[in-house]
Amino acid sequence: MITIYGGSDDCIDVAGCEGADEFLSYETHSMWRGDLIAPDGSQMRVHALYDGCWHLAVGQVDEGIQLPAWPTAITQHESGYSALLAIDAPEGTRLTNVWPTTEEAR
Repeated sequence: MITIYGGSDDCIDVAGCEGADEFLSYETHSMWRGDLIAPDGSQMRVHALYDGCWHLAVGQVDEGIQLPAWPTAITQHESGYSALLAIDAPEGTRLTNVWPTTEEAR
């Protein structure tokens, strides 16, 4: 299970896959994006936006790549100011194409 949520007003926490980390986003006006890629090549893009609370969304990475049928759920994170996105992606799914990268956000 991959989980994604806002850790504070300027970071996103990702857990449960290769490439998971805490990503800072204060230089990008509290926006973040990353792609999840499964071993079979299926892909999902995740966006996060902060406007006093964190909002999370999933979508296609490109119009020619279909959104995978991975079970997803959005619930309230215990922090109270962030949604929690849980994605039941295949084993071996990795996070890539992250923006901003950890280096860009410093």
